Amino acid sequence: MLSPRTLARLSSVAAFLNTAPGPRGGQEEPERFTAATQLPALVPELQEGEVRLRLAAAAAVRARELRERLTRVWALAATDEPAAVDAVNELLAEAGPLRLTAGGDVVGLAPAQVPADAVERLAAMAALALAETAMDGELARLRVCEGEDCANALVDASRNRSKRFCDEANCANRTHVRSYRARLAEAAEAAPATDPAGPEEAEAPEAVVDSEAPADEPLQETEKEKKERRKAQKKARKKAAKKAGKKKSDKKKSDKKKD
Repeated sequence: MLSPRTLARLSSVAAFLNTAPGPRGGQEEPERFTAATQLPALVPELQEGEVRLRLAAAAAVRARELRERLTRVWALAATDEPAAVDAVNELLAEAGPLRLTAGGDVVGLAPAQVPADAVERLAAMAALALAETAMDGELARLRVCEGEDCANALVDASRNRSKRFCDEANCANRTHVRSYRARLAEAAEAAPATDPAGPEEAEAPEAVVDSEAPADEPLQETEKEKKERRKAQKKARKKAAKKAGKKKSDKKKSDKKKD
């Protein structure tokens, strides 16, 4: 299991990666890292003053380049561990000589000389966190959200490595609702035409609860989603009733012809 410090660092790195443009929580997001002054909020450990970062306009460009490299490591972590380790080694080499540090009950690694530049410090911090993750055999905990239209990076801190969705846009519940609606549609198509009441309403499954979702996050359908679901069910029943009525009418016509 990863140490709290490593988890905190990885979470900061994930937040930094998720500022890139792309699908985030079902929506296409633009570039959200527009200035180096955003770094302290994303990665508190940097402890860099905004004034100093504002003067270094080029820092934003270098930070985005670093973000691309870290995103690649994240993608490789779950699919190609050797390649991910090679990428981490490149970052470690750039961090320079390392030293052991002791804090509380934790012994870790740190650059022998702390870089003066915030982006370089971020690169070193990320490299060390990724190296410790690899040494603990936990690279598989670095994941990409499995929600539809979401490419957020996430850190699976669950005991059984079961976290599949990010917390940014309630992706777990969105996936659950979409799956439920798909089952309703399949049930409507497969319903017997002679049943005027239409298909029986599919049993609503239990809400998908992401093991790492915040405790106060409601994983339930919104009012809008409930209305849409009920509307779909009503439409399916009408469709089935119409089919049943047509079949009954055709049967009457057939009986009259026989008479």
